[in-house]
Amino acid sequence: MILDGKGRPVPDVPLTEAQVLELLAAELQTQTSHMVLGPFEPTEALMIAGLLQLAMRHPDLGVPHRELAAEIVDAVREYFHDAPTALAVIDRGDDPTQDMPR
Repeated sequence: MILDGKGRPVPDVPLTEAQVLELLAAELQTQTSHMVLGPFEPTEALMIAGLLQLAMRHPDLGVPHRELAAEIVDAVREYFHDAPTALAVIDRGDDPTQDMPR
């Protein structure tokens, strides 16, 4: 169910992209606290970094998305600041030539 900016249900009718954007913008305005991600297990943090690094390879990824992904990968690097092997694996994720076929 989709709700409007005041929490009222929006009828099940197809919405235009403009209507969706308007409703989304109103909802985003109501969120006053920061979202905290986690807690993650170390393996999950490493997986998140890898997924974001892979997503950043997409040629059509916009600058804001690319910057946010890079910030999260950097946060994972900071988490592993005293784990040199994990840092090396994360660094490999920045290099497309290190990608391994399935």
